[in-house]
Amino acid sequence: MGYVAFVLILCAMIVIHEFGHFIVAKMLGIAVETFSVGFGPRLLGFRIGETDYRLSAIPLGGYVKFRGENMEMIQGKSEGSIDEFLSHPKWKRLLVAVAGPVFNIVTALLIPTIAILVGFRDSIFTAEQIVVGRVLPGSSAEQAGLQPGDHIVAFGNHKNAKWNDFQLEITLRPNEDLPLTVERNGQTLHPVVKLQSRTVGNEQIGTIGIEPYLAGVGVARVQPGLPAAQAGIQAGDKLVAVNGAEITSYQHFKEMLNNSNGQALSVKVIRNNQPLELSVTPVIQENEYRMGFRPDLTRFVKTSSLITALNYGWDYNWRILRATGVALRQVIFGQRSARNTLGGPVRIAEQTADTYEAAGWMGTIELMGMLSLNLGVFNLLPIPVLDGGVILMILVEALFGLIGLSLTMNVRERVQQVGFVMVLLLMGFVFVNDFVHLGERIFSKPTAQEQSAGPAGTVPSPTPAAPVVPVR
Repeated sequence: MGYVAFVLILCAMIVIHEFGHFIVAKMLGIAVETFSVGFGPRLLGFRIGETDYRLSAIPLGGYVKFRGENMEMIQGKSEGSIDEFLSHPKWKRLLVAVAGPVFNIVTALLIPTIAILVGFRDSIFTAEQIVVGRVLPGSSAEQAGLQPGDHIVAFGNHKNAKWNDFQLEITLRPNEDLPLTVERNGQTLHPVVKLQSRTVGNEQIGTIGIEPYLAGVGVARVQPGLPAAQAGIQAGDKLVAVNGAEITSYQHFKEMLNNSNGQALSVKVIRNNQPLELSVTPVIQENEYRMGFRPDLTRFVKTSSLITALNYGWDYNWRILRATGVALRQVIFGQRSARNTLGGPVRIAEQTADTYEAAGWMGTIELMGMLSLNLGVFNLLPIPVLDGGVILMILVEALFGLIGLSLTMNVRERVQQVGFVMVLLLMGFVFVNDFVHLGERIFSKPTAQEQSAGPAGTVPSPTPAAPVVPVR
């Protein structure tokens, strides 16, 4: 089902992109000969006016074919009709070229916007202030003098940021210095943390060694027959202290259980705003002491304000765009491997399958938004045969027109050929890279340390590979 999800979201992203070109062209009177969902041989469809609406055999995207577009004109097949693509004014062609990426970007904005209007469960740390719950021994945070209870009010150039921004910044900057502004007991401190690095798969990610403050552990579900159920713990309870010691992070709570050595613990529970004291004796499960309940580290997020929802959608996508920009800049300056940063269809299929397995359709749709944003931005790059290349050619043509010159068909053909070679080289790189990555994934098993992920802020997950899926 994970790979079915990949086919569906890839097809949806590209069809949305092509629909942007299609609908704007139709509105401007540009003739569209074909609108296809899928590639390859035509399976079925219908014709309305001059347009053949078809479903094709290979369900990995789609395309739009304009009358008199690009190579047809170059090869002398133009009929000279006024509704051909190159017969229209430059401003119309510019709008058509821009429309595809814009539709992808708008889709990326709408997904989180609609999600928060409908309501969804999100990590309790996502929008929380950056308060330290625990500092790991030997970590860069400990070396910089950070302490539990510290409030990180700024890092780098970011002020009043939340945990998700902080986590992302740390992930992207292994082995870099990160200046912090910390409030502690009414004092303002300015430590500089030398971030450490950690290998996950083939990727180096940054880590700081702190865990977010957690005022108790929620209970999502209790397993029958295990100590939590026997002690009377119920779904919806919140565990706030063990043997009188306040729980300050999820890992802190797990350490308390492991340090019990199977002895009874006095657990303070909040139920319906009322405190309870229960006695629980942890048991060994998978080499660690547990009570037998699934923790709830999420919260329900919903708003009825359209402005708030739009701001949320904007912030969410800006965070992804900023992270992608940082990663690509690091690739250019040799700080990050292009091999681990850029991914093609195979890599995206892997990520989609993993996301579906871990988070179901909600997580998959969230991933689709991220990929749609990357797809829209990538296709705005000024590379011939991409939309950005078409936009660049139209602008150059307009500038030449100001001084009485025009682009010849021979020049257009050469530019198209150069762009085609560039895209072929790029796609060749990402396909080879994808299959090498796939082989490593199949034949080398990650260590247990790499497979386990700590709570937010401890070991941030690496950002997904920036997708390279040219359209048009």
